[in-house]
Amino acid sequence: MIRLFLALFALVSLCQQQIQAQEKPFVPDDGFVSMFDGKSLAGWTGSLAGYAVENGNLVCVAGGKGNLLTEKEFTDFVMKFEFKLTDGANNGLGIRCPKLAEGNLHLEGIELQILDDTAEKYKELKPYQYHGSAYGLIASKQGSLKPLGEWNQQEVTVKGRNIKVALNGTTIVDANFDDATKSGTLDGQLHPGLARTKGHLALLGHGDRVDFRHLQVKDLQQLTHTSDSLETVKKNLSDKSAVLVDVRELAEWNEAHVSGAISLPISSIQKGLDASALLKIVPKDKIIYTHCRAGRRALAAAEELSKQGYDVRPLKPGIQELLDAGFPKAK
Repeated sequence: MIRLFLALFALVSLCQQQIQAQEKPFVPDDGFVSMFDGKSLAGWTGSLAGYAVENGNLVCVAGGKGNLLTEKEFTDFVMKFEFKLTDGANNGLGIRCPKLAEGNLHLEGIELQILDDTAEKYKELKPYQYHGSAYGLIASKQGSLKPLGEWNQQEVTVKGRNIKVALNGTTIVDANFDDATKSGTLDGQLHPGLARTKGHLALLGHGDRVDFRHLQVKDLQQLTHTSDSLETVKKNLSDKSAVLVDVRELAEWNEAHVSGAISLPISSIQKGLDASALLKIVPKDKIIYTHCRAGRRALAAAEELSKQGYDVRPLKPGIQELLDAGFPKAK
């Protein structure tokens, strides 16, 4: 009886440990921001119908097609993610892509293959079609995919014209786009996406089930004050494509602020606001112009808001310069 009790106790303990391990929330690496909350498609746009959330994973469902894009655009970045393939599955990671829910982002952007290239139907692939390859542009080294049903870890680093792809700890691509295409593209097609320096990240569904998890990104582009003129800022505010966010403290706001601006003190931002609370204050479908007294806090606030996927353009001109330029003062 004692042995039976001990065995049952050990079994229950093991089950509890497994449940706790499954429920443990994903924590991104230092300097990285999670791209997926494990519960919804918040932060993503495009072909939402082709993707679903299952057991905390982001899944391209069987039959799901189209491009699932990040709301935020990236120039230089490091992206890490894990994926699990099904037999013959075909998907892709789009980089520096235009905002197209449907369309050929292997041409209009750049597509890195996510592919079960061990499947019989792919036995005659071109070198630039194997997993990890920049489709039509750069061939990857083969042989690092794990068996079907196991999770693969991938890291993609894009900086300027250079790209590096590591799969399960092995570098399978390390190349320069200009060098790779100086004699023409491998597929002989025009790739206008090669000229792009900025764009959305995307998952490119081709009708096959692929599971994703632990998606995280580090933005390598250092934020600077926007080059938008104050006249451009006025126009964007006027046509309601942008909002002005004043990140000074409340005492400064009470002294004077621009009519229609949103008050979001930098101290509140730095203490930490979750995505849902932030969304109640600052809309995500508009350009965000941050400003303060001399420009430094506007940059700091923009850095934090950018991590949440906002299109932030910090202003160098301070409150007095805005008022002197004709921005209406709140009464």
